[in-house]
This record gives sequence, C-alpha cells and structure tokens, in this order.
Amino acid sequence: MKPPVVRTEHLTLRGFVPGDVDRLAEIIGDPEVMRYFPGGRPWPRESAEREVGKIIDHWGRRGYGRWAVVHGDGRMIGWCGIEFVDELGETEVAYLLDKGYWNRGYATEAAWVSLGFGFKEVGLESIIALAFPDNIASRRVMEKTGMVYEKAIHIWNSDLVQYRITRDMFRRAEGARAR
Repeated sequence: MKPPVVRTEHLTLRGFVPGDVDRLAEIIGDPEVMRYFPGGRPWPRESAEREVGKIIDHWGRRGYGRWAVVHGDGRMIGWCGIEFVDELGETEVAYLLDKGYWNRGYATEAAWVSLGFGFKEVGLESIIALAFPDNIASRRVMEKTGMVYEKAIHIWNSDLVQYRITRDMFRRAEGARAR
C-alpha cells in the first residue's frame, strides 16, 4: 500500500522516499535525538538507508506504518506512525523528531493523527507506545493523546514503559478534544 498523505495544522505526513535518507541520517546521527532509543547512541548513515527501506516495506506488508513528518517550512523533521512490533505481537505508535522541532506540540499532533489512522482506517482495537522511563517528553506525548500507563517491559535490551490506548479510549479522547 502506498501511504496516504495526511495534513495537519502544522505538518504533512507522507510516505518515505529514498531521497529522505540523507536528511534522516542527519536526524538519527544526533546523540540528543537518539539518547532515548535502544543503544542510546547515534545511528550511522547505513541505518538511515535500512530504516527507510524497512518503513517502505512495512507499509507494503501491513497497509500502515511510519510516515515522514514534514514541517510547514518544507523540511522533513522525522517520522511518526504506527508499526507492528513482531516481538510483542502489538502495534506501536512511534515518533522521532529533529531536536530543533521539539517542545512545539508536533509529536503530539502527528501521534494523534497516527492513532486516528490506526483506529479509523486500519481498524485496530488497541495501540501501544514504548519509552524509556525517564523520557518525560515522550511520556507526555502519550498522555496527551489519551494513552495510559500499562506496565514496565524489557525489550530490545532495554527497560521501557508501555502505554496503551484502545479504540474506545481514543473515541472518548476525540470527543473531549472536540468540545
């Protein structure tokens, strides 16, 4: 499946293309950005190539995945979307943004749209999110989108926290946002 293009107030979410590799390599090469990813270190450029390929393949296999997040200024600033986690048999909402775009609500904006896509278009019943316990910014995104803490989990050689939102929880949060 080719990813649909989704526009929000500040962002455009679109499918990744091979031309995004260089920009993604810049983002994942930043130690601050990668601090809260398993391994806690920047990823090399080859990882950007693999990741873009993996993202494109996931859309083709599952009919959903991560989008390239493009700011209104035209710059690709990271990724956001939903992705099946084989190790857990669950779908996770995942987001990663260039640090120059942190603390502006963009991760929450993109995560909200991703959750809506997962529930309304894909028909998922439940979506999780994972974060390092001390990644307060990521946990706030989860909470702002209506997700609730579920448990501590060990995966990818990391101790993480897992949050969850169900389709019914999302509908309630959506109703509250509309008021």
